[in-house]
Order: sequence, then structure tokens, then C-alpha cells
Amino acid sequence: MVKKLFGRPFAEGFLNNGAREIHLFTDYRWNDGSVSRRWHVDPERFDASLAIVRPFSLTPGDISDQ
Repeated sequence: MVKKLFGRPFAEGFLNNGAREIHLFTDYRWNDGSVSRRWHVDPERFDASLAIVRPFSLTPGDISDQ
């Protein structure tokens, strides 16, 4: 039997340039223990170290992934 791979978002990165907030990326934790980042913009144009990283949960009040 093949184990199905699934991921849950646990953090999002934003950049506030003064006029607006840009959603840069979402970080996912997979059920095999790995972590990956999905970029919503071209990563060559933005420095991830400047991002404001916020915890994310699919369930309100759920801090189990934090």
C-alpha cells in the first residue's frame, strides 16, 4: 500500500512596502516530515529574509502546527 503524501500550511510570508502588503510565500509541513515553500511571486525579485512570517492554521485557534 502506498502512503498518500499531504501537506498542511503552517506559515506565510508577507512584505509590507508601505502602500500594500504582498503575500510572498506559504510554508508547508508534509506528513513525511519534510518542509517546502510555495512562492506566490518570483523569488528572484524579493528577499525572503525581509518577510514578516506569520503562523498559519487551517483551524481557528489551532496552534498544534506552530
